[in-house]
Amino acid sequence: MKTTGIIIFIFLFMGMVSLQAQETPAMPENFLVIEEFVQPADLPEFKKVQQEAIDLWKKLNFDLPVFAYSTDVSSFYWVVPFENFAALDQMFAKMDEFSKKVKEEGYDADAKFRDLSTVRQTIIHWNKDLSYHTADYAGQTRDNRYCEWTFFYLKAGHDKEMAEAVKKYIEFSENVEENWGWDLYTVSMGYDSPCWIVMDRSESPLSMRKLEASLQENYSEKLNELWGNIQPHLRKMEVVTGWFQPKWSLNFEQE
Repeated sequence: MKTTGIIIFIFLFMGMVSLQAQETPAMPENFLVIEEFVQPADLPEFKKVQQEAIDLWKKLNFDLPVFAYSTDVSSFYWVVPFENFAALDQMFAKMDEFSKKVKEEGYDADAKFRDLSTVRQTIIHWNKDLSYHTADYAGQTRDNRYCEWTFFYLKAGHDKEMAEAVKKYIEFSENVEENWGWDLYTVSMGYDSPCWIVMDRSESPLSMRKLEASLQENYSEKLNELWGNIQPHLRKMEVVTGWFQPKWSLNFEQE
């Protein structure tokens, strides 16, 4: 949404959510994901312009989290937590106010990002019951910057069966001594719904492959059975890999 500027759009949500900051749960459940696409040849200029934007965000002292990720397919995720859909109603009332403030700083997002990127927005919901964390598996940190997002596009009406299949993975995970886990998000708006997104994190691609190899070596028969429960409910599946970018994230707790 560079026509009004990715910076302005994030400002809107940050200003909007700040009205409810005292009530926001420690683990947010709803997220606006702004997915930004950049041609590989434009990446150097994009990164330069984006760094200027990041510096402006910090100068203006916005006090809510924005998690930034780069992917290996020349795109970026800007992830903004928000409490509930009622908060979205405040977005448009804030638009003029933040647009003026940004322009007063001399930053013209439309001009800066012209021809550099295109965006789409998605709203996702974190499903606590279908996510799995071990005691040592935290959320996003500086130590587990490598990420894989698996997009599961479900057959219509298969949500209940898919949930039961995921719960079997959780039951299995609770009975093995492996430090692994995942976060599962359901798409509320956007993408080719119904779509579920599973996010895995690790220190590096190598460490993730080592974990997978260990699991396959010790539990291959059971894992094949579990995967067999998933497959009948899928139309298609795709995997996106990338990295958490703490220097482009705002108000990230682990400094």
